[in-house]
Amino acid sequence: MKNKLILIMIFFLIFGCAVKPGPNLASKAALIHSNETVKAEVLQFLGPPVQIFSFPDGKEEWYYYYRVKNFWEDVPIVKAYKGEDYTEVLKIIIKDEKVIDCFYYTVKLRKKR
Repeated sequence: MKNKLILIMIFFLIFGCAVKPGPNLASKAALIHSNETVKAEVLQFLGPPVQIFSFPDGKEEWYYYYRVKNFWEDVPIVKAYKGEDYTEVLKIIIKDEKVIDCFYYTVKLRKKR
């Protein structure tokens, strides 16, 4: 009985600390269509961007980021485990209130040796 209780506690500890899924920027990028989607729709789909760059020609670059974190990153003993660890980036270029281009990509940080 004691062993079962320990196993149940370990189960809840592991799954209680599981990383919760965040926004999937790739699927949200599929909602954005060049020369069709307007700025208000982008705000509706994604909310306000993390960064905005404005240019003299009237273009704006909007950036959305989401970091996919290594599950073990906060666990001292096993944090060297090579799990997922990258950042999703969604770059949207807007001019005259309309999306003119949209780019989705990921960035993976190199680990120091």
